[in-house]
Amino acid sequence: MIVDLTTENVGECARLFVRTFSAHPWNESWTEADAAQRLGDVLGTPRSAGVCALGDDGAVLGFVLGHRERVGAEDHLLVKEMCVAPDRQREGWGSRLLAALQHRLPDVEHWYLLTMRDSPAAAFYEAHGFRPASRVGVYVRP
Repeated sequence: MIVDLTTENVGECARLFVRTFSAHPWNESWTEADAAQRLGDVLGTPRSAGVCALGDDGAVLGFVLGHRERVGAEDHLLVKEMCVAPDRQREGWGSRLLAALQHRLPDVEHWYLLTMRDSPAAAFYEAHGFRPASRVGVYVRP
């Protein structure tokens, strides 16, 4: 079942986030508190939207979360975070999550996100119609 991501399920999403992004290929060092703050901050952004997939036992299997940004006369969606439990990947949950969020935001035509190049995530997003930006680069400091 796919439901709206709310403040009530941010904690469980944060636990999944830590488990997912601590594993290969990300190998990041998140704490549950930091992940909960990040997800809560995104959820608190004006015009945010997110959905999460629940298993038969009610556990969060995955989620996608982002927020609309106005660009000219259109809304674009910046996908800030998405993950599916490592042991449930390749079962179609990511596809269902993207479809559910798109269903909730039918007026948003342009979506964008950041992810590691040459990663399984990049291949997943490309299979779902995303492509590397041709005119925009990501700059970091330091």
